[in-house]
Amino acid sequence: MKILAVVVRYQTPLTESPTLQGLCDALSSQPDLARRYTVMIWDNSLEAIVNPQLSIPFLYRHSKVNLGISCAYNCAMEYAIEHGYPWMLLLDQDTKITREFLLTMLGHCLDLLPMEEIAAIVPTIRTGRIVVSPHRQLFSLTGRLQYPAGECGIAAGEASAINSGGIMRVAALQAIGGFSTDFWLDYSDFYVFHQFFVHGMKVWRAADVEIEHDLSVMDYDLLMTPSRYRNLSFAETAFYDLYKGRLENAGHVLRLLARAMKQRMKCDNPEFSRISWDQFLYRLKVPRAERIARWLTECKKRSPQQAQITDEMGELILR
Repeated sequence: MKILAVVVRYQTPLTESPTLQGLCDALSSQPDLARRYTVMIWDNSLEAIVNPQLSIPFLYRHSKVNLGISCAYNCAMEYAIEHGYPWMLLLDQDTKITREFLLTMLGHCLDLLPMEEIAAIVPTIRTGRIVVSPHRQLFSLTGRLQYPAGECGIAAGEASAINSGGIMRVAALQAIGGFSTDFWLDYSDFYVFHQFFVHGMKVWRAADVEIEHDLSVMDYDLLMTPSRYRNLSFAETAFYDLYKGRLENAGHVLRLLARAMKQRMKCDNPEFSRISWDQFLYRLKVPRAERIARWLTECKKRSPQQAQITDEMGELILR
């Protein structure tokens, strides 16, 4: 059994990616482990790397159009199906990968392979001292609850986790139709885990392993840009409009107001607070049906490009 590890790159040199550095260190030092993982770099940068080099073998694919992580993971899923990979390890370029993480996740994959109801295996992910993934989705003032520390097993309720560091069962992804092109970047992970839940699939908490990941919403001034936050805000609104009930949407409106006030006090850049306030007003003034129609209209503009990129999967280069 082999795992397809997919690293989505954007503009960062390969040697400066914590994810790729961690993979190279771990797989170079342990050949037995390297035989269990195939590394694919999906490059969404403006220009392709002419002669990409790493200390480990890898597949390299440059996308002519940046259609986000959803397109990257969907194309990787098609490759995994074609070549018989049962699991995909999803990674962005900023996650700190260790040998212990790869070994532990491999063990879970081997143990859980016969349990077809397990759609994903997720580790504990921290940004500094704060656990950012996984969480249980629940209607509350925060919208989510933290799971108890150190408990491996099937996650209770509707579990959600960030993409990077998680392992997906390829057959489960295929069964839900893969990642949504409507959520091409932000909220792609929320969509997939919600689909797992509504399809009766389970998420396994690999609470015996932790990794570090710099989550942009944990530090707006250093890790976030206003344009990215604006995209995130509209994706968040669309996700709630499409998949959450009336009470949950009402709670989200209140969170937007509280977020705008908090950002005004804590963020150096006042633009973040203005974006949250504008999104708050947008939800109050524009009916839900119209908001959904506007979102889907924008999403349709990317569909032809998505199909073109998928058709070009045969251009993968082995390095």
